Amino acid sequence: MESKTDEIQGWFDKIDDLLVAIDNNGTIVRVNQAWRDYCRKSNIDQAVIQKEMNYLELLNQNSDTKAVDTIKEIMELEVPEYKTQYTYKNIDGEPIWFNVKIKTMKMDSSGAAGALIFHSPAADSGIQSITVETVLESMTDGFYLLDDRLRFNYINEVAEKIISKKRDDIVGQSVYEVFPDIRGSRVEEHLLCALRTTENIEFDENFRNYDGWSHIKMIPLKNGGLAIYFQNIEQQKQLEEKLTEFAYCDFLTGLPNRRKMTEIAFSLKEKKSRFSFFYINLDNLKFINALYNYASGDKVVISVAERLQTLSDDRCHIGRLEGDEFIVIRESAPGERLEIFAEKLMDLFEEPFLLADFQSAYVTVSIGIACTPFDTERLRDLVSFAETAMYEAKKEKGSSYSFYRPKMRSQRERRVLIEKSLMGCLEGSGFYFTVQPQISGGGINLSGVEVLARWNHPELGELSPLEFIEIAEQSGTIAHLTTHLLHEVLTVIKKWEQLYSWNVKTAINMTPSLLANTVFFEEFFKLLEQYGVAPSLLEVELTEHAEMAYSETTMRNLELCREKGISIAIDDFGTGFSMISYLTQFPINKIKIDRYFIQKIGEDAKSEAVLKSLIHLAQSIECELLAEGVERPEEVLFLKENSCTVFQGYYYDRPLHVNEFEEKYLAISTLI
Repeated sequence: MESKTDEIQGWFDKIDDLLVAIDNNGTIVRVNQAWRDYCRKSNIDQAVIQKEMNYLELLNQNSDTKAVDTIKEIMELEVPEYKTQYTYKNIDGEPIWFNVKIKTMKMDSSGAAGALIFHSPAADSGIQSITVETVLESMTDGFYLLDDRLRFNYINEVAEKIISKKRDDIVGQSVYEVFPDIRGSRVEEHLLCALRTTENIEFDENFRNYDGWSHIKMIPLKNGGLAIYFQNIEQQKQLEEKLTEFAYCDFLTGLPNRRKMTEIAFSLKEKKSRFSFFYINLDNLKFINALYNYASGDKVVISVAERLQTLSDDRCHIGRLEGDEFIVIRESAPGERLEIFAEKLMDLFEEPFLLADFQSAYVTVSIGIACTPFDTERLRDLVSFAETAMYEAKKEKGSSYSFYRPKMRSQRERRVLIEKSLMGCLEGSGFYFTVQPQISGGGINLSGVEVLARWNHPELGELSPLEFIEIAEQSGTIAHLTTHLLHEVLTVIKKWEQLYSWNVKTAINMTPSLLANTVFFEEFFKLLEQYGVAPSLLEVELTEHAEMAYSETTMRNLELCREKGISIAIDDFGTGFSMISYLTQFPINKIKIDRYFIQKIGEDAKSEAVLKSLIHLAQSIECELLAEGVERPEEVLFLKENSCTVFQGYYYDRPLHVNEFEEKYLAISTLI
């Protein structure tokens, strides 16, 4: 089945003019085949045919700054159509002149105006004999010359072809003789008006017997009569109709977009229908984008849309809001239980989704449900309430749904405040870190520390790391947060190096999305150089999560860490979904056994047996081993007896503020 985006491209490629579509920022959204072919033939920089490049910047670089200002002004004022000329230099520096028509167009659901730019090469200037007739015959527009009694004095060749009549048969006849149907029409009205007022008149008219839509311009002459220009615009009209249609359509999935879904909701409200919003968020799409690529993420989104559409009917409207969010508007039936429909939605996600590289991934969803008129009669509130309920559903692992309840509003406001704080400057925001010692040598030597992020929020007080780190992941601010943490940690490490000859590893947790973020790791390595901290003093901890799967980008970032001397550790090992694959796929230096197994020592023989196997596995592949969450002496004894001698947990020490740790472990050692 042809997708909407393919259908749009098909319409673009039908246009004979060299066509470029840009958004309100000047970014190229789409070009047609004629423009691609012309640019290649004329040796024009290929950047100007590529999506995501900025047409206005490229135009500015290629000599025509006035044209850039004109296009910006046209888009800002939303002028329907404007014609001009400008040059574009090719790679050899030769100027190429274009006749340009710029049409503003709503390119997306935000309401911002983009533009369609129709280019046609202007003829090279030269010395030749030019007469009125040569000009009229060389025109691409049709042309009539009428006298003051609306009789044809002249018709050019283009007009002959359009109306399929010879000029010798027309000249001398009136428009009423040539076109009997003109009487009482809008065209006749404009003809008579132009003669009477002697003012130029322009309009579009659909001539079904003559290739459809034409743009007509009537210019009164000083000695009476009219000069009439007309141009076939059928293709442009069809394109405009399609673009108008697509303004209500999500380009990627073909589903109705936010604007269209809003109209559907308003229509239902006017009919006083009872309906519900199901606000759907794909929990781990950001992980898929980060771990694989955006093509894989797009493939998942398209597949989700296809599965959702299987539930669409007269009472159920499916749409995509943006990114990883979909919405379902469902009209209520008497006695219907909405939780049954919510479960049907979740059932759609039981099977894995195929990615762009033929791998597959499971996707979980969080669904928020709000109803009108039960929860509110205001549509704006209904969307907000459904979104709030969706975030409540996110607190559950795996796919889940939640109905809106008034008490959730304060929770949503709390989340919004945390998100806003994460997007701002974290300096002086109450964000800090603690360090927990890692002890070896039978419990007497400091072998390392783990950094633990903490936040004493100025309005909300002490926040749980689970809360603000999860929000940072979901809101896309985790890199900003971790970079701030690294500045603080590296400052302290450098201080300890200078004062106490610090030479043990500092472990920092990194989420799956960070591990797949090449830009973040480039910044990470620059910070090490900036602070003059040896990479061998750092350890990157990755958590064994279901989402943490193999990807080339993640592997490349971890290999770079290893090459620079940064150690790699798996945290919470043994409780995840891919324990063995982690050890075979990733360059691991250290294994941290999850506290779940440590707590079972002396209580559960099976867990003890698994723990012994984990210890043996780590030793057999020559990985360092650490037991975390150690709290009881019998745990220490069991671990020592089974050759695990590095510990982290409250039995030895709790997480300490930097000053506390310094006084307890460093200042005393220098005195000794």
